[in-house]
Amino acid sequence: MALTAYCKKCGREVEAGEVCPFCGTRLGKTSAHVVWCEEVTPVRDWMSWNAVLRVLLPAVLAVLLLILLLEGFSGGMAAVERLLASGLLVTLAILLGTALALVMLILLLQGPELADYTVDNRGIHETRYLPNPTAVKLLTRLKSPALAREAQGRVPVVKTGERSIAWRDVARVQLWPEKCMVLIYAPSWWMRIAVACTPFTWDDTLGIIRNKLGKKKKVLLPPALVIPPAPAKPKTKPQAQLVPEVEEAIEQIRMEELMEEQG
Repeated sequence: MALTAYCKKCGREVEAGEVCPFCGTRLGKTSAHVVWCEEVTPVRDWMSWNAVLRVLLPAVLAVLLLILLLEGFSGGMAAVERLLASGLLVTLAILLGTALALVMLILLLQGPELADYTVDNRGIHETRYLPNPTAVKLLTRLKSPALAREAQGRVPVVKTGERSIAWRDVARVQLWPEKCMVLIYAPSWWMRIAVACTPFTWDDTLGIIRNKLGKKKKVLLPPALVIPPAPAKPKTKPQAQLVPEVEEAIEQIRMEELMEEQG
């Protein structure tokens, strides 16, 4: 079962509902959540590359623009044209290719890791774990090699990172159904968490997101997550009420007409 709830009395995950099927304890409406684990190989994970490219490419463009602006202020357009003709773009392309090759080597040395996801009433939470840690894997993740020695003698797993985002902070949600992925943005131009779902948890995850964000007009949502507003009830005009004296007069006239008909 993908959608579950935590029973505090039993101390275990149970099927989501109003009461615990084992002990009968009432489960809160906010106790339902979806929890799953995914194995991620950074060198083959597009989101790992995306985290690097969205910083590296703007940095290269900023350096190029800065060089062109300084050259233009000092020598005018002629100096800019000479600089471009001298092979500046080729040099930057070589440097960018070298940087990408270095990034690929680093991601390759990192090895696979485990990503735990939790979608609950508070928000979306992601925790990364590194199984069988080594000094090289930790250094490529900018972690101390001492963590590998501390993991010896017990379960060989090291927590390498943790991220969370509350529902109130979400500004945009984007769906990638082909990859079963939900992209969470905060603000709307910056991706905070890429939630890698499984086919088994996809519908339940979208259901919780829809319940939490579907009615918020300030959040940019795909049509699949928008809850349409309830149809407005037609307004009925109140019937005019007569003054009691007028009602009595009308009733008296009706009685007189009825008596004349019978007479």
